[in-house]
Amino acid sequence: MTRFSKILLVLVLFASIAFMGFAAVSSVGGPNWPKEADAMTGYLFEYQPGEKPMWSVKTRRTGEQISTSPVLAKVIVAAQKNKIQQQNEKIDLVTKSIPPLQQAIKSWKKINQVDREAMDFRAVVLKEKIAALDTEITQLANEGIKTSQQTLEVNQQASERRADVFRLQDQIDEIRNEEYLAQEQQKTLLDYIARIEGKVQRLQRQKESLEKAVQGAGNNNVEKTSQK
Repeated sequence: MTRFSKILLVLVLFASIAFMGFAAVSSVGGPNWPKEADAMTGYLFEYQPGEKPMWSVKTRRTGEQISTSPVLAKVIVAAQKNKIQQQNEKIDLVTKSIPPLQQAIKSWKKINQVDREAMDFRAVVLKEKIAALDTEITQLANEGIKTSQQTLEVNQQASERRADVFRLQDQIDEIRNEEYLAQEQQKTLLDYIARIEGKVQRLQRQKESLEKAVQGAGNNNVEKTSQK
């Protein structure tokens, strides 16, 4: 046997041992396909027994047929590929929507920046107005206090004036009473004066009568004397 034949024999021996090890590992430590099928909850795996047993897989939501094969591993791999394809389609859809969203975000950032500046300016203006209103409210409160004090003073003065009015009214009533009494007294005095004047007139008439009588008596005496 030549040296090359010996080397070839050794290589074949090692290859056979390696193949046997690969087969043993595959049979013992390979994927648990039924468990993999149960883990894919979005798919429905069905087994059809018979002369030619067949595995099929379809989606649970739409019932779309994905794949059929006598080997369970093939239909599981087909389902995994379908799931990966759906995920890739979703990723593509989301990826395509990212640039418009980024552009929209930039636009909204600019708009928000403008709105923020306007809002900050408006906030400053409103703060100034609030400060002015606070000052005005303080002034109005002070004026209100002054007005209240003035109102109290005016009310007090009004009370005093009402008291003066009542007092003056009482005085007026007294004056009216005194005037009435004076008028009555004046009437009495007028009556008394009238009676006195009547007496004076009677006395005056009596005086005149007496004077006439005395004068008449004197004339008679003179005539008698001259006759003698």
